[in-house]
Amino acid sequence: MGKVTSKHRRYLEKEFGSRACFREAELVLYGHDIAAIPGLVKPFIGNTTPEAVVQPETIEELVKLVRWASAMGISLTPRGKASSGYGGVIPVKRGVVVDFRRMNKVIAVDKAGQTVTVQAGVVWEKLNMELARHGLTLRLYPTSAPASTVGGWLAQGGAGIGSYEAGWFRDNVLSAKVVLPDGSVKDFGGKELELISEAEGITGLISEVTVRVQALDDLEVAAVGCPDPHDLQRLVQAIIDEKLPVWSLVFINPRMAELKNKVAPSETQRT
Repeated sequence: MGKVTSKHRRYLEKEFGSRACFREAELVLYGHDIAAIPGLVKPFIGNTTPEAVVQPETIEELVKLVRWASAMGISLTPRGKASSGYGGVIPVKRGVVVDFRRMNKVIAVDKAGQTVTVQAGVVWEKLNMELARHGLTLRLYPTSAPASTVGGWLAQGGAGIGSYEAGWFRDNVLSAKVVLPDGSVKDFGGKELELISEAEGITGLISEVTVRVQALDDLEVAAVGCPDPHDLQRLVQAIIDEKLPVWSLVFINPRMAELKNKVAPSETQRT
């Protein structure tokens, strides 16, 4: 892939102004995610400090950026909050990091249909607070909800708090609007979402996501102690066999339970 030249910098500065960053001290921060790159891996990927960071605000800006990068041969790496720790946002080809922090709007809430459409950079905790104003709440969310994004979880894939009842996150996504490598925009839905979920931005840059939500109800929290792993297994199997109305099932060890009891739960920690 091509190198970001002074000509490229001038273009990005013209189009994005202060939302285009070339300061070395800040670029270093975008060369890793929440975790340190393992020492055994680092020699194989080399320098991961990007040459520029851009923060688009709209899908129109995102399309323009992708078309420009495609024409110039510049690699783009999408980045939400970089909270996964698995290297999905590391710019191994350097180039330009696309920081989605400004694409963080809740676009539409459908209370009757129990769906919400958001920009990819919206943080889960912020989204849940907005849903509460409409008498709704999330069906599931990642354990990193206070600091992770909707688009990032779709790109990363997986399950989280509430998945005992709601399943995998992809199963709760109705559609995703994606900017493809040629700059065209495509709406993915149904089985096509398999091309987006867990692809970490390779298919294209996720700009909007529509997900299912649920009515906001009070939850009861129950804690059960199990003296050994076999009892824990039998307990979980009994819950499954009896089809008990359990929304989320979380295991914590005794030390974690002790520490958790010392911290007041937040609005998002509905375990």
